[in-house]
Amino acid sequence: MPTTLTPAQIEALVQANAAALGLRIAAEHKPGVIAFVTLAAGMAERVMGQELGIEDESGAVFVPVSPRGTAP
Repeated sequence: MPTTLTPAQIEALVQANAAALGLRIAAEHKPGVIAFVTLAAGMAERVMGQELGIEDESGAVFVPVSPRGTAP
């Protein structure tokens, strides 16, 4: 089930990540950074909402799978 972040949560996330990385975000750049994180969170929500099938393999561990309808 998707979890939508509120604008306040996204701003807190940006501030916490900047602090953890020791980054200063200039006041004039902050709205753009927040807009990008909002966009990225929306994309992540769509990706995470997709069901995976047997053909959807992890890039980190490649295990060949026979195409559908063919014998192994």
